[in-house]
Amino acid sequence: MNKKAESDIARGLRQVAAATAGAVAGVAVGGPVGGALVGAAVGPTLATGFEMAADRIAANRVARSGELMSEVTRVLGIDANELQERLLADERLLEFAGRVVGAVQDTSLIQKRQALSRALAAAVADPAPARLDIWELLHAAIREIDAPHIRFLHVISSATPLPQPPEKPVDGVRYGMTLEQICEIDPGLELGGHAILQKLLSLGLIENSLHGVLWSGTHRPYALSGLGQRLLTLLELDSPPAS
Repeated sequence: MNKKAESDIARGLRQVAAATAGAVAGVAVGGPVGGALVGAAVGPTLATGFEMAADRIAANRVARSGELMSEVTRVLGIDANELQERLLADERLLEFAGRVVGAVQDTSLIQKRQALSRALAAAVADPAPARLDIWELLHAAIREIDAPHIRFLHVISSATPLPQPPEKPVDGVRYGMTLEQICEIDPGLELGGHAILQKLLSLGLIENSLHGVLWSGTHRPYALSGLGQRLLTLLELDSPPAS
């Protein structure tokens, strides 16, 4: 694989990511106003420390975008030049790639970076508009969740979801899992459980698994949605890339 070409693509996509976000990474710490404020507030010694931290952050961002390109080319079995050609041939795909790069640069959580790599690889493999719609939803969801949300998704993945139409729920089958049951399995989720639940609901990753029965919100069962099941597959470190 041509490492220079791969690096060039990663650098180009970082520029796309910066343009998509509307700001260049690092301005908050290293920009003229921010730099002046830091220098005035903390003096030269701490300012130097902030500069070192900014350099480390910048280096991490570069390394993460390079890892993303390596993973995407590996998954697709193509070289860096072919990846570049595919991205440049589709404006929407290119912009999606830029957003993915921006998200990858911003996260230290390896599961999220891997999930984003797989989402981009799948989008490159099939950039049809309908498919891109789904990958954009997944990208937004991956970007919004953190480790507690992922733990929550893993616990609730053992719950039986409601069958998809035209199938009908079966009498006597327990669908979904209540928040109380989830916290019994992972007590560490109890303090923020309700907030985590609401976030996952807002992203469409879990759904109400009742079928015509009215229960109070506290005891309502939930299960992974179809989108949540796809996202969890992307997050699995040992699973094959989703198509």
